[in-house]
Amino acid sequence: MSTVSNASFSFRLSDGLKKQSFGIIEEYGLTPSQAINLFLTQIVATKAIPVSLDYLQPNAVTLRAIEEIESGKVEKISVE
Repeated sequence: MSTVSNASFSFRLSDGLKKQSFGIIEEYGLTPSQAINLFLTQIVATKAIPVSLDYLQPNAVTLRAIEEIESGKVEKISVE
């Protein structure tokens, strides 16, 4: 029979974030510890962070730079 060893981890967060997020977690019938364990288990299972980062879209300047690179309109230089 194998035993599971538990580790303790602490982190800092604002009081407002703690109150709001823990309230939502509890509405799902979970403890904060259970929710964090689910989050970390999902990271291990998928080898990805299970959070949508779609809002991190490039701005107009970056999009133009990408287009210039893809179309070959820029001079390529290498640093050695």
